[in-house]
Amino acid sequence: MRHLSLAVLSLLGAAALVTARPPASTTTTSEKPKPTYQSCGGFRIKPLDCPKGQLCIDDPYVGGCGLACDMPGICVDVAASAFCGGFAGLPCKEGKKCVDDPRDECDPEHGGADCGGICV
Repeated sequence: MRHLSLAVLSLLGAAALVTARPPASTTTTSEKPKPTYQSCGGFRIKPLDCPKGQLCIDDPYVGGCGLACDMPGICVDVAASAFCGGFAGLPCKEGKKCVDDPRDECDPEHGGADCGGICV
């Protein structure tokens, strides 16, 4: 009988804990929106070109091997993009990524640890 009483008390205590919880939150978290750029290149019947003054680069927001394996890239105005990385390790503004600057010969993947980049 004593074991039965302890079991009932345990169940009542567990029920009290379940009902004492605050209601579930109804707020949802969403990912930060990524910047939007015009699509370019890629393996398509009519590959898209970038507007004058912009370059087609690998999309840093998509995984994979990029333009090297015929995936679409993004058009960026490299001259207007903020400088990042380099010797000082300058960061980009929130929501942007630092990618290799395609205009120089410095390659961070092949010995160029202090290469500058652009924010996209």
